Amino acid sequence: MNRVSKSCALLALITLVFSCSSAPPAEEGMGLLWEASGEARLLTARKQAPLVVLEDGRVLAAGGKDGPRTLRSSEVYEPEEGAWRATGRLNQERREHAAVRLKDGRVLVMGGMGAGTSGALTSAEVYEPEKGEWTRVEDMHEARTEPSAVVLEDGRVLVAGGFDEERNPVLSAEVYEPETGEWTRTGAPGAARGGARAGVVLEDGRVLFVSGLQAEVYEPETGEWRKAGPVGGAAGTHRTGHSVTKLEDGRVLVVGGSTSRAAATAEVYEPEKGEWRLVAAPGAPREGHGAVVLEDGRVLVVGGYHASTGALASVEQYDPETDTWSAAPALRVARRGAGVVVLEDGEVLVVGGANDLAGTLGTSERYAPVRCVARTCEGQGGTCGAVPDGCGGTLECGPCEVAQGCGAEGCTVEAEYDEALRAPRCARVAPACNSGLLLVGRGELGPEMNAPNTLYGACADGAAGQREEAEALDGLRVSTLDGSPLAPGKEVRVEASVWAYENPEENRLDLYYAADAREPAWTYLTTLTPGASGGQVMSATYELPAGALQAVRGVFRYAGSAEPCPGGTFDDVDDLVFPTQ
Repeated sequence: MNRVSKSCALLALITLVFSCSSAPPAEEGMGLLWEASGEARLLTARKQAPLVVLEDGRVLAAGGKDGPRTLRSSEVYEPEEGAWRATGRLNQERREHAAVRLKDGRVLVMGGMGAGTSGALTSAEVYEPEKGEWTRVEDMHEARTEPSAVVLEDGRVLVAGGFDEERNPVLSAEVYEPETGEWTRTGAPGAARGGARAGVVLEDGRVLFVSGLQAEVYEPETGEWRKAGPVGGAAGTHRTGHSVTKLEDGRVLVVGGSTSRAAATAEVYEPEKGEWRLVAAPGAPREGHGAVVLEDGRVLVVGGYHASTGALASVEQYDPETDTWSAAPALRVARRGAGVVVLEDGEVLVVGGANDLAGTLGTSERYAPVRCVARTCEGQGGTCGAVPDGCGGTLECGPCEVAQGCGAEGCTVEAEYDEALRAPRCARVAPACNSGLLLVGRGELGPEMNAPNTLYGACADGAAGQREEAEALDGLRVSTLDGSPLAPGKEVRVEASVWAYENPEENRLDLYYAADAREPAWTYLTTLTPGASGGQVMSATYELPAGALQAVRGVFRYAGSAEPCPGGTFDDVDDLVFPTQ
């Protein structure tokens, strides 16, 4: 692989001080910045329970599973209070069921698994929000767990597929008529259908179901099913545990899944053409996640699971207009199989789920969108290279030019290895702290001196690959934007010198900072994607917190999700410690 240099030569960051060439300022605009706005405890920990937003804005969670228990309980979330309240109990315990809001405001739940050995269910029941009561309705013709269900344009409910108690696919479909409370058989799908969120109603009233190997479209007027594109879609893979989301322009986005190919890809279906096409791959492969459309048309993908990392706390946003992904603040806890909905005020509610550490989760998290004005290159002190715009995007601020000695931002102190902290440390306060040559290489690839160069040796580097072919984080530098000494409250720039793989879109740089290097609690700053393979400098800015001895951490990884210590075989994690005034 030819070494490609972007922005600055690789060792320029390590040995010299930077000054930036002029670059046209980026246009100011509006972005979406996610900030955590609250956490509420559920009355009962639950997973495998679909969420429904009621007409009055409250959110209903009914049934599900808590450890080995299948639940009958239901509760509603009160957005104004930020709290969960008990409501009527289901007539039967159920998990892995489907739930939809009818056009008259009631909620229909159907199928799922019962308690103990009761197996897949045919039963269905309706919730009346004003009374807080559940009423049985006519049973479905087929027992179904994990059925796919949607509300048709005429108000009827179509339920398709699912699995029987032996986990065999149910190749049938039926329609519920709310006015009569009756079920009627309709045309049978040609392929297995599964997953409560695997179907969406298209702009023309037809229904697209995406699961298994073959996507299909259902025609409500005729009850007929037709294949939607080739077997396996654009990615050519089987999908379960994925998300299916209708975009504002009528196209349908499908993300992730249980196979390695599905987990790492995303694709879009264009109904007018009846075609699938691959779009930009998400930063982290995942299944069992949630996905919702935000007010500005972007798609928020939340949590999930991957075999290499377990349950995920990472969150990403997909922009359909630019076909790009950007990282968003992570969840407080990793969640697999959580419910995710958009509230009436545009905030996002993430409910329950499970992870390996805590088991079934009894909390919900709420995130509020905050409008912000994107920064410009000029407004960030004449920065250079690829830097965040402060609103989830990235600015390209032109190439860096190397200047010898001390420049406008002052002199740089070069770090020395600290035996006690086991990481590079600058000995005195200055406008900038630089890791020098201490971080060049990755583990035995190079090799990197004093590897792993993380505080107290807490995070080891991956051992796979070869030097100048595979991923490496070769340098870190922290400097104030105004050239004054490093001090709490100062705006600083973190620059990371990295070596990206030949497929740079598969790499990510995660940056973190800690106010106390002796007892580090890492705060996530941002995730950046290399613009090319080979050596390059990537940077971000933040405000120094209070603390006399602080640290920054760079995580340069292959795939995976944003975590302070991901543990991947190609990952390089390094710290830099520096004092402040």
